[in-house]
Amino acid sequence: MRNQNIVLIGQLVATGALVLSASVAQAAEKELLDILLSNGAITEEQYDDLLEKEELEQQDVAEINFGGGSGLNVTSGDGRFEAEIGGRLHLDYVNHDYDSRMGIRPISGTEVRRGRIEIDGVFDKNWGYAAEFDFARNKVVLKDIKAGYEADSGATFYVGNQKQPYSLSLEMSSNDIPFVERSVDNFLAATFTDRAIGARYENSGSNWFFAGGVFGESLKEGTTTGDEGWGSSARFVYSPVIEDNSVVHLGIRGSYREMDIATPTLSIKNKTTDFSGLSIVSTGALADAESASLFGPEIAASFGSLYLFAEHTTTQVARKGASTLDFSGWHAAASWSLTGESRAARYRMNAGEFKSIRPKSDFDLSNGTWGAFEVSARYATIDLNDGDILGGEEDALSLALNWYPNRNLRIMADWTRILDTDESNTVRMFAPDMNVFMLRTQWNY
Repeated sequence: MRNQNIVLIGQLVATGALVLSASVAQAAEKELLDILLSNGAITEEQYDDLLEKEELEQQDVAEINFGGGSGLNVTSGDGRFEAEIGGRLHLDYVNHDYDSRMGIRPISGTEVRRGRIEIDGVFDKNWGYAAEFDFARNKVVLKDIKAGYEADSGATFYVGNQKQPYSLSLEMSSNDIPFVERSVDNFLAATFTDRAIGARYENSGSNWFFAGGVFGESLKEGTTTGDEGWGSSARFVYSPVIEDNSVVHLGIRGSYREMDIATPTLSIKNKTTDFSGLSIVSTGALADAESASLFGPEIAASFGSLYLFAEHTTTQVARKGASTLDFSGWHAAASWSLTGESRAARYRMNAGEFKSIRPKSDFDLSNGTWGAFEVSARYATIDLNDGDILGGEEDALSLALNWYPNRNLRIMADWTRILDTDESNTVRMFAPDMNVFMLRTQWNY
């Protein structure tokens, strides 16, 4: 009954926002108030107070809508308070074609890759909040939970568990990247710059964006024997071209992290897929690691239907009583919208990132429209060999086909082939020519 009342209130209030204006007769206002009172939406005292007013004031009216498909949005009439509820569901199928002489059997099958509920909004105009929880794998994982201040100028300051500002691919949502999974070199950065509890500042102008912050360790299951480490990350983006149909994006980023040497759990490794957990390259435990420094450039551009992007990361791991290790990785990719949509139109300078394309027309058999189609190709490499560490090298090629029936649904098909490794152990000796096929059905709202 309560839910019915909420829906009814929303419908009536939305109607009232249009009906109750200076040109509407007092009788119409009273009729609306009578309906609200009879349905229990307002009390007798509220009824009497509102009836005494010549007309309903703006702050008495709340707007309830679905944000054009982006989620359930409730906004106060004066715009000072807002709440939005959204979510995403990523259902994956994974299959590996591999040489059995590798000695390890990668697992294929289906999984709920992500099943998230998101709540965010503002209170008292300038104070913001966000919370995001993931229910994949039959357990609850905390992703974002933060609160902060948003200045009228656009600058923001948030504290809580949130993303560290490093890398275009990490900053972009999994809803928006043109591949099922991020590239192999991503593990070189994500190991140190995953979500963590900390403070993050952002600001932007007409053609620039900056984000920086200080963070503790990423949240992980289990306990550790040593103290928590800390780190700082920053990212600066400059866009010399921002037009309706073309964007040029140039970025530089850096990160520094200190680890407690009494907690020898640091290792850098990849996974062929989230479901299989098979690692082609891995440093093993770096028990003597004291700190890590990351830096590198990023570049992206969108010209009409074409979207190009590339990133490079160098990671230096300082060790106690041993030489500093230098690891590196990079990827370069291109996407083409077969139906003419442009990611330039979806560029967000105030976040330094590209959002997913939106179909010019939704899938509708009666009108003969099919939504949007996008093809993508990516080459990625990672090198975890240096000094006395033989973590391995890997080169991978990925091809993708994405279908967008509408703005809230995406069907993805990816093929990744391991092109080459340094063949420094049994797994890497027989990993070349492995094929990984992935299918995803993605809903987000």
